[in-house]
Amino acid sequence: MPLTRRSFLQSSMALAAMRGAIAQTSDNGDKPNIIWIIADDVGVRDIGCYGHPTIRTPTIDALAKGGLQFTNAFVTISSCSPSRCSVFTGKYPHATGADNLHDALPADQAIVPELLSPAGYYTGSVGKLHLGDAAAKKFNSVKGQVTDWTSFMDDRPKQKPFFLQMGFVDAHRPFDRGCIDKPYTHEEIVVPRYLPDIPIVRENLAGFYDEITRMDQEIGKLVNYLTSNDMLDNTLIIFWGDNGMPFPRAKTTLYDSGIATPLVVFWPKMIQPQQKYDGLVSTVDIAPVTLQAAGVDVPNDMQGVSLAEQVMDPAEHERDYIFAESNWHDFDDHVRAVRDKRYKYIRNSFPNRPLETSADSLNTPMFEEIRKLRDTNQLTQEQMLLFRSRRAEEELYDLTADPNEFHNLAHDPAFQQVLERMRKRLDQWIIETNDISPDDSLPNEFHAETGERIKAPHQDQ
Repeated sequence: MPLTRRSFLQSSMALAAMRGAIAQTSDNGDKPNIIWIIADDVGVRDIGCYGHPTIRTPTIDALAKGGLQFTNAFVTISSCSPSRCSVFTGKYPHATGADNLHDALPADQAIVPELLSPAGYYTGSVGKLHLGDAAAKKFNSVKGQVTDWTSFMDDRPKQKPFFLQMGFVDAHRPFDRGCIDKPYTHEEIVVPRYLPDIPIVRENLAGFYDEITRMDQEIGKLVNYLTSNDMLDNTLIIFWGDNGMPFPRAKTTLYDSGIATPLVVFWPKMIQPQQKYDGLVSTVDIAPVTLQAAGVDVPNDMQGVSLAEQVMDPAEHERDYIFAESNWHDFDDHVRAVRDKRYKYIRNSFPNRPLETSADSLNTPMFEEIRKLRDTNQLTQEQMLLFRSRRAEEELYDLTADPNEFHNLAHDPAFQQVLERMRKRLDQWIIETNDISPDDSLPNEFHAETGERIKAPHQDQ
């Protein structure tokens, strides 16, 4: 549903009420409970309320219907740990000191729970955190399983508001096929155009779907708990995914299949239901709005902007662009991208390297079958893009005409003005955020063809 004038005014009024209430809650101590729910390797196209025809996510769909759904939200990087470090600090990955996979966030980087504690919050993390030991020590409670949210609720001091990070491992590989009562059939699978439609791909996607529905069911248990304990109305819930699905040409790439994310904000006390916002949003903006909701000042070094501000006054606050980056993730890379609502510009610092995906996708029987189809000339032209031996230094896509980003327009004379505009805006962001390009690349840890490990890990979490 596009953002109409009426729906925008409704969203603005709701968030204006939220903004006005923040000062009030700061004074009377009625601060909201805050829950961040992070899906693992789940992109925007993998949730029911974002248009997937068969994936069953009734709880997330209900949260979206009952609150505010962002339809043009993007992660800052399509890689697990740096994406999470970016959200927790409100900074782009290269500004956190943890821009590569498995980098631990430096102890001097302030994170949201640390900033909430002086305001009286009891803070906890359950499930996947992936920030490193120094950051983990900044929570009051850290528990290893996502289902440990029940013990967190039991153990927390009841007189304090709480912040809870709920980090799912679903739907990361390897998939727990059949983990729900009604597993997905091959007939329910929607195969992206960049993947071949063969049984093993459908089977992998079915396992992926199963885990998404299992995640939704666990979120449903949490919502039922909050409802039965009369806590739901004053609990701010924010749901998103850390990067795109763990399949070739999605996770680790800067195509929309890698960076477009679902983003749902639910807070019955402050946000009117059935709101949709189609302005550009970045996950670097989540930290500022969280602090704002708690009545906590936003640090000057945070690079995100408040989501509430964006919706209240798009003419002044709406983003014209979002930015994303790719760094070391199993294979080294240095890619930067800028996107507006129609065009995407990608700059590859190592164009002599092939398009590489994450090792957990490469080192699978599924990808072995895809390689066999390549070797026997049975892939489409679009699917052969998975195996480019080198990349263009610059890529430009018209996302309206080409949502799968198959046709590079960087050398098309008709798009040179767009190319130059996007180049300049990316250069400006690089300067503004002090993004320094590396002189040399880091060594790969896996074989680019098979995904097999070829050297020991260069980092430890």
